Amino acid sequence: MCMKKNIYQIIPAICILLIAFASCKKQDYLTDTGVHNPITPLNNCDYLQQNQFRQFDTLLLIIDRFPSLRDEVNTAGTFFAPTDYSILREINRRLILKQQVDPLATFTLDSLVNRMTVDSMRQYLFTQTITLDNAPEFQAQPYTSKGGTSQGVLKVLQTGGPYLDRTTAPTYLLYFVKVRGALDIPGVIPPANENDINVLCQTTGIRTSNGATTLHVLNNNHAFITF
Repeated sequence: MCMKKNIYQIIPAICILLIAFASCKKQDYLTDTGVHNPITPLNNCDYLQQNQFRQFDTLLLIIDRFPSLRDEVNTAGTFFAPTDYSILREINRRLILKQQVDPLATFTLDSLVNRMTVDSMRQYLFTQTITLDNAPEFQAQPYTSKGGTSQGVLKVLQTGGPYLDRTTAPTYLLYFVKVRGALDIPGVIPPANENDINVLCQTTGIRTSNGATTLHVLNNNHAFITF
């Protein structure tokens, strides 16, 4: 009986210690500023080239097909980088269209590049520094890309469960906006086929070249160059 009593006394004590340890770990997760450093000495292209999952190899191949474009990408105030998944999505889209006419038709990366101009890539480049902090919340801020296209940025407050489970602090995500026609105004229905297209940034605020430039990475579901 003495041994049984001691066991019953020990178990609650262990449970209390485990709960306390878990609470401390959760609190550390919420309050600690972390060790992530957004500043890197690498330029945009070198940073993307070192991606461990090689998600930008095709993008870099396209950049290098246009003389001087690598320098423009590396010195842009802000670069919204599409992933290789976005490029493959566009190649497959064009392939399907061609095969609807000729089932034996092909469409490759070379086919895509041959249809592109340097401004196709410049639509992702901006002279300004665009960050999550300076993006507006309700209506997109318009910008003119280095390719002469009308684009914008917008941040959106997240209200879903995953963003509320671990913190009460507001969480915003950045969106890259393809302006079609005039910039959309909240509450106003745009003309047919002129609604703007919002593309989620899956990574934001990488400060490349020791903070001189800013890099964002677009969501994999983005449709490369054509939106």
